[in-house]
Amino acid sequence: MELNKIIGLKVVAIKGIRTDRRKKRHFSPEYVLFDDKMTYIELQDQDYYIYHDCSGSAKHIQIYNDKEHWHLMMNDHDLYPDADIDI
Repeated sequence: MELNKIIGLKVVAIKGIRTDRRKKRHFSPEYVLFDDKMTYIELQDQDYYIYHDCSGSAKHIQIYNDKEHWHLMMNDHDLYPDADIDI
């Protein structure tokens, strides 16, 4: 999907991923969900060994249109909690 397709959409949630069920806080942003209920951005860490001049917090941005995965992320608060720390 092209980046210009998200123009005009509103962000409704920023989600992290819970990899440890015991963890209750400190989730970094992994997904940005938009109000059309199908578009989301996935933020992936850049490979430090490939991008030597980038910040350690630099991210690759992938944009997806997937209604099922959007609804899963929005409704499964155990696996996809709200992000509560900065990138």
